[in-house]
This record gives sequence, structure tokens and C-alpha cells, in this order.
Amino acid sequence: MSETAQQAYARGVEMGKVAIRLDHHDDQIATLNDLLARTVSISQTNASIVQTLSEARVTDAATRVATAQAVKDAKDAHESTWSPTAKLIAVLGSVSVVIVILWAILDRISFAIGG
Repeated sequence: MSETAQQAYARGVEMGKVAIRLDHHDDQIATLNDLLARTVSISQTNASIVQTLSEARVTDAATRVATAQAVKDAKDAHESTWSPTAKLIAVLGSVSVVIVILWAILDRISFAIGG
């Protein structure tokens, strides 16, 4: 069986349609490959950001613990240096100094007046 010119022409047209369709598929596959590459890049960037944030959170937590410990130590040191007895002695000493100064001033005034 031999192919007629009309059949050969129809076969050629059909082959051209198939080739054009395949060309379009190649373009779509290339576009999808680019999209997947960008998606992978974005995913890697997001993973890097999450890792950085996690490290920052751990560092921040360690800083908060160290600061809290330093504040507690400072508070303990401050409270231990000023016991109630030490506070009472400081107040009594201050009052005594004020009384002595007032007595000295009044004594000078009375001496100056002639008394």
C-alpha cells in the first residue's frame, strides 16, 4: 500500500502539531524547573532565618538568666551589708552627730552673746 500525496500531507500536518505541542511542553517543564529552583532557594533562606532566630532565642535566654542572677547577687550583697542592726547604728550615729553640731553652735552663740 502506497501513501497518497494527500495522506502524506495529512501525516506531515499531524506530525507538526505533535512537535509544536511537545515544544510547548518543554517550555512548561523549563518554567516549572525555574519555579522549583526558586522555591528551594526560598525554603533554604527560611531555614537559615529560623536557625538564626533559634540561636538568638537561646542567646537571649542565657542573657536573661545571667542578668537575673547578677541582679539577685547584687540585691543579696546590698541587703547583707545593711542589716537592721547596722541601720539602727547608722541612724543613732547620725542623730548623735546632729546633736553635737547643734550643741556646738548653740554653745558658740551663747559664748558670743556673753553668757
